[in-house]
Amino acid sequence: MRALAGYPTRVLALTLLTLMVGTVFGRGQSPGKRAVAAPAHAKVVDLIPASLSGETNQDSEPFLAVQTANPQVMVASAFTPNPISNTGNAPLYVSEDAGNTWVLNAITPVPRMTCDITHAISIGENHPRGDLHAGTLACAASVTLDESESDDVSSSAVMNVQSSRTNVDQPFVRALAFSNADHIYVGLNDLGQSSGRTATVDVSLDGGASYKSYSIESRKTMGQDGPSVRPAIAPDNTVYAAFFGWRKFNGSMATSDVVVVRDDAGATGSHPFQALKDPSDKLPGRLVVKRVSIPWSNAPTLGQERIGSTLSIAVDPNNSSTVYVGWADRGRKGDIYTLHVRRSTDRGVTWSKSDLPHTTISNATNIALAVANNGTGGLLYQQLSGGRWVTHVVQSRDAFATIQDTILATVPADRPVGQFLPYLGDYDYLLSVGNEFRGVFCANNTPDRANFPQGVTYQRAADFNTRTLTDGSGNPVAISIDPFYFSVAVMP
Repeated sequence: MRALAGYPTRVLALTLLTLMVGTVFGRGQSPGKRAVAAPAHAKVVDLIPASLSGETNQDSEPFLAVQTANPQVMVASAFTPNPISNTGNAPLYVSEDAGNTWVLNAITPVPRMTCDITHAISIGENHPRGDLHAGTLACAASVTLDESESDDVSSSAVMNVQSSRTNVDQPFVRALAFSNADHIYVGLNDLGQSSGRTATVDVSLDGGASYKSYSIESRKTMGQDGPSVRPAIAPDNTVYAAFFGWRKFNGSMATSDVVVVRDDAGATGSHPFQALKDPSDKLPGRLVVKRVSIPWSNAPTLGQERIGSTLSIAVDPNNSSTVYVGWADRGRKGDIYTLHVRRSTDRGVTWSKSDLPHTTISNATNIALAVANNGTGGLLYQQLSGGRWVTHVVQSRDAFATIQDTILATVPADRPVGQFLPYLGDYDYLLSVGNEFRGVFCANNTPDRANFPQGVTYQRAADFNTRTLTDGSGNPVAISIDPFYFSVAVMP
């Protein structure tokens, strides 16, 4: 994400803003409730291919898309530069065996490395690997957004750019397949919107052939909204979007509302995202919480990471009345940054008045929410604890009153030394596929089995006995930040 207008601009991906969250896990637990034991195993895979065993890039800010009709096919991304050419296209990671192995495919319409990238795969009629829709920011002075499409993620053909413009930040792509054409929703912070109402959703109802931009902010801002604008889609064509309505900003602290909008017809009408009105002022956009304080710091505050823009929303795929939203703010006294999760069971009209149990979490970042087909809620986050980044995926069948907590990784937070910001990423990602939660996160890549409680598989050359990376010829390689894929079985 980029700087506020009037504040120093961070142009490169090496300098985009952040997501974060925070409290020791277990605070906020209701009396008489207990946590469910963690599962015995999860699959964790380092995405770096064997052919790149000698690389030492800070491959941060991961994202994941799965072909739901053929979940063997997945696409992941990170701040990974083209390994062959400084002028070649930025690469994606592609798996065709459910995440066991990954290869790089340099097909994004961005030179060398993206400044931001998210993506979604639709079913893709006559395209066995689906249609990949991506939003990318180019690392250039104008920070150009490209909304692009590929009908074969294994092809070497560069993605087709369908829409392009400048002065936007942090695109977040969701897509839903229809018989006539894919519907695509890109949440973004459009600094070109009038009156500082920058929270925007780009909508395409024809597979990306054309896009319309809709500001979803209806209230006064301090000059812009927060960078994070997150859509969530249900199969019944209900579309939610969450954003930070920034009301004040003093250079280090944003006073913000957490706002959720809804559209009941997939944004096909002439005035989309107007279904939710807040009772306080009758304006579109339900105010889940009002006037929270969100620290805004590009100086690393948590384990070499910055803070300022943590936000996630997820809807139950079989009951679009149930929706979760999570964010981070200054929180309880003494905490730098605290994660919160709330839930609505009436289509966003009313929300839980306090955080759900087990979801008030301090000193954490990279929240991602998802809901499985059987209604199980999933929560992914990374917490700074005891000088280590600890990656959790938490599941619950009862709105987090009881939970199943799986620790995927626990790695030193002070190594390696950060090359740029974000260190781990402004976001990671979690989604559900059948009876699995799948996702991606970034972490220190030291090949130490104690760092990965559920086990781990490396494609790149690594010696777990000596806990060293090698270049494939036995020569030591410095540790760095790698993206990791994981899958965990959904609670029955």
